[in-house]
Amino acid sequence: MTQQVNEQTAPAAIINQTVTINDRTYVFEKNGDHFEVSFPDPLVGNQVRRRRLVLMTGSHHLHVFWYETDVHGTPGQLDIVFLKEEQRWIPRESSFLRPSVHSNVIELGTWNRTCSRCHATHPTEGFNEFTEDWDTRVTEFGIACEACHGEGAGHAHKHASDPSAILSIANLDSDQMSRLPDRIVNPKHLPKQASADVCGQCHSIFVPDYDVVSRPDYMRDGNPFRPGELLSEVGFSRVVRATAEFRDTETFQRWSSMEELSSGFWSDGTPRIAGREYNGLIESPCFQKGEMTCLSCHTMHPPTERDVNEWRDDQLKPGMRGDLACLQCHQEYEDNIAEHTHHAVQSEGSRCMNCHMPHTTYGLLKTIRSHHISSPSIQASKTSDRPDACSLCHLDKTFGWVSQKLSEWYGQEFEIKEPLEDSQPVSTSVLHLLRGDAAQRVVQIAAMGWEPAQQASGTDWMEPFLLLGLNDPYDAIRIVAGRSLQTLPQRSALEIDPLAPARERMEIFNQSIKLIDENTELLPRPEVLVDENGRFDFPRVRDLLGQRNHRPIYLRE
Repeated sequence: MTQQVNEQTAPAAIINQTVTINDRTYVFEKNGDHFEVSFPDPLVGNQVRRRRLVLMTGSHHLHVFWYETDVHGTPGQLDIVFLKEEQRWIPRESSFLRPSVHSNVIELGTWNRTCSRCHATHPTEGFNEFTEDWDTRVTEFGIACEACHGEGAGHAHKHASDPSAILSIANLDSDQMSRLPDRIVNPKHLPKQASADVCGQCHSIFVPDYDVVSRPDYMRDGNPFRPGELLSEVGFSRVVRATAEFRDTETFQRWSSMEELSSGFWSDGTPRIAGREYNGLIESPCFQKGEMTCLSCHTMHPPTERDVNEWRDDQLKPGMRGDLACLQCHQEYEDNIAEHTHHAVQSEGSRCMNCHMPHTTYGLLKTIRSHHISSPSIQASKTSDRPDACSLCHLDKTFGWVSQKLSEWYGQEFEIKEPLEDSQPVSTSVLHLLRGDAAQRVVQIAAMGWEPAQQASGTDWMEPFLLLGLNDPYDAIRIVAGRSLQTLPQRSALEIDPLAPARERMEIFNQSIKLIDENTELLPRPEVLVDENGRFDFPRVRDLLGQRNHRPIYLRE
């Protein structure tokens, strides 16, 4: 998660390359055994400076680079990031779901006070309030053994063939070392809550409690939590629970005084941002009433029978991408899956996770499965802004259709209402994409690029909606729309660069819509705004766009 930039780690993107973005030029060069970039540095009034690249965070999907500044111990974040899938550089702010305002401001100290907390092992931040610089130290860059197994000095000394060799590493004398207990734990052998808390120390939305550990002590010693302990008993990292029954708690009130609910949760309290899976797990019946933990599905050590590069993308145990993840506990469904799901056994509609862990979590320009394990619910969907699992697969169906199926199949209460004579029901997906806020829109646009949804819903009607996504005011949504558009088997539109200037994008959009209108003839499908003549109902699209929720969304990815 964090690496030093050197000859072993440096990607090709920073080796003798010149990049121009938004009229700013970045020249990357190798200088001896290290790597440098010359660019207009916001820290010195956008004067061109040659800076050494010292760290990079990320590795799976994008690279974020940190450069040496004039402030002691305080790296600056390069204001462009490299997308691995597209093999292109983009503005740093375009990689986050937030209003697209390019300020060219670098958050000096961000790595020290934020990124290091979960992208390195046992950091001590070391902020000096008098000099306003940092002396951040980490046990190891990245997530290493001690992050999950606890302090290793006593264990290493106890089991070392040459204990004296440990002394220099630990910077302790022999008497001090001999008194150190062996604190190594194996999360797999811990009780359920303690095992989950090992992951929850980072994979959660929490509020630090400086009444438990003072801020100066925290800066000096770091987080007091150690694997094997309980977050609730240590008390420093107070996990935020945002479901209705916890809205009056001190922890939620403290967090919500600093953050908008929408920055981390859907309105029903389900986490909406990646990397906070613990908040979803602890709200799940499988955890609350069963013995499920993170290690029920995940393993931090790559299985020998699986390719390392494939494993590290999700760190799942063998077989855990499919139904086995659920059937290992819910064995009663193994022989009657179709009876339970009301879908063909081999279809995507019978895959457990598609219904109980839908892709409603967002981060790093993609959606991932929710770790709040739940069941599709008519009542819950009526009161939450979170897309329901059925509508994320059946993108062309209305909420009334979904509700009727849930009522017929599972006995959920549903009041059938006749539509008004002058109205046509529209699919939930289309409504969220046209009228929804930015978080709803990006989930729907990502779903249009998901193969199971394409199989269930067809793709011949999707292109105009993805083109609208390519003109969304949020940079991140446009990038996701571009990715989804590339997955359609047939396209009429001209190529649109998601980060091209708005005027250029709009010109190509208008040309593309004209081509689609001239060359596409479909069966009437009012749910996805295809009119009785088989044409896209653009006046209705404009009406729904006029109802869009424009509240600013800042997801704290």
